[in-house]
Amino acid sequence: VVLLAPMLQLKVSYMERFFLSGLAYIVPTIPLIPTSATSNEKQYRDADKRQECQNDKLTYKGKLRPRSAYTLVNITSQLQEKFALIRTPLLIMVADDDVVVQNEGSEKLYNQSSSCTDKTKKHYPALHGLLCEPSPLFDEIKQDLLSWMDDRAT
Repeated sequence: VVLLAPMLQLKVSYMERFFLSGLAYIVPTIPLIPTSATSNEKQYRDADKRQECQNDKLTYKGKLRPRSAYTLVNITSQLQEKFALIRTPLLIMVADDDVVVQNEGSEKLYNQSSSCTDKTKKHYPALHGLLCEPSPLFDEIKQDLLSWMDDRAT
């Protein structure tokens, strides 16, 4: 399993979660929740790749919908309960300058996946879009990823 800047933890208070569940029930699909996480400047450092993402018609660029946000909150909570059960080889690539996800989730996964005997965690001075960094950092990330996969394919 390869995880690039994974969303594994969200800081949501009980009150925020309660309010979000109400919104998700009443107006599940109305784009209501502003987020800086959708800003391409905060995700992609390479200007050409950022432009490519901005031009992608399949990329959602609006506000979060309450049901989607509530689902993300629930999924991250459920995932954290299962970290100790992971047994498959695991590569976690962490973007240290990430403002989209909280890297504490990656740290928890690495530390709590005690059943996993083949796990690697790599940190990079990168934004969330690890594969959208300019060279030479992109080349390092790509080489680490391919080497890790190649080592396990043989």
